[in-house]
Amino acid sequence: MKYNLVVCGGTFDHFHKGHKEFLRYALSIGNKVLIGLTTDNFVKTKDDGEWIEAYKLRKENLDKFILQEKTEHRLQIEPIDDIFIPKIWEDLPIEAIVVSENTVWGAEKINLRRKEQKKSPLLIKTCPLIKSEHNEYISSSEVRNGIIDRDGKPYVKPEWLSHKLTITDDLRKIFKKPFGLLIRSPQEIKIPKCPYLITVGDVTTKLFNELNLHQNISVIDFKVARIKRFSSLGELGFSSKVKVVHVKNPAGCLMPSLFLEISRIFSDYKNQSIVLQIEGEEDLAVLPIILSAPLNSIIFYGQPNNGLVRVDVSEEVKERTKKLVSMAILEVIDK
Repeated sequence: MKYNLVVCGGTFDHFHKGHKEFLRYALSIGNKVLIGLTTDNFVKTKDDGEWIEAYKLRKENLDKFILQEKTEHRLQIEPIDDIFIPKIWEDLPIEAIVVSENTVWGAEKINLRRKEQKKSPLLIKTCPLIKSEHNEYISSSEVRNGIIDRDGKPYVKPEWLSHKLTITDDLRKIFKKPFGLLIRSPQEIKIPKCPYLITVGDVTTKLFNELNLHQNISVIDFKVARIKRFSSLGELGFSSKVKVVHVKNPAGCLMPSLFLEISRIFSDYKNQSIVLQIEGEEDLAVLPIILSAPLNSIIFYGQPNNGLVRVDVSEEVKERTKKLVSMAILEVIDK
């Protein structure tokens, strides 16, 4: 059955495949669809609201989709500061409200208010959630946390969690080039607020500790240019109370355990300073760090004889890194 007028709402942050299917579902059951788009003031009340895109950008992405679908004559967007229907729409002959499987509660609250206002309840139409390639529901938080892209594809391929990746000489040449902004002096270090501040390398980590920059994650191996130079965390400026996670990763490769441990650090040790101590080589650890880190995180690592490299973790940087790591040689691990 098709309704003349239906309503839906959401934040539509990092507009993704799930959002597209949700709106297509709304259009499939409604001749006209009203979309309530949460304002910047509303998203600030959420736990991770500071990393949600601005209203202007979210609306632009919605408008682009509407134009691509050629449905601009059937959709109308209005800003909302709460979960309820905007007053401008309250007297319209809305017949149904479209929600996802995890926001039915919002529709029930709206109907409760309508009952208090002596209005008839809206029919609640539920759109199934869309799953990603790793069989989890696609969500904006998964995109913001750097786990999947907007199409639901994981940045860390499943086969990397069970096979050894050997880095070829050609790839090493590419990795020797800075992945981000080259910083030649500590005075040039600028650190805006970010979900995670990460250092990779003993010299870089020691410098950040000396400057009291309070990084969230430090990756070390007690070596400089593959030669052992440090023998204790204290020499790098850490207290004895710092949490240390150990993992083996031989030189010239990326092991499944490295990907798994880095992923675990981001999921299990939020708001805690962590040292990832690698037995083997930490140089390549910047790659799985980029692939696993939440968007807007900042990574610093050393560039031999040049200074530091600052990597701002973005969707573009993740895609580039994923493409390069995919060029490594995939090997079965000897039991």
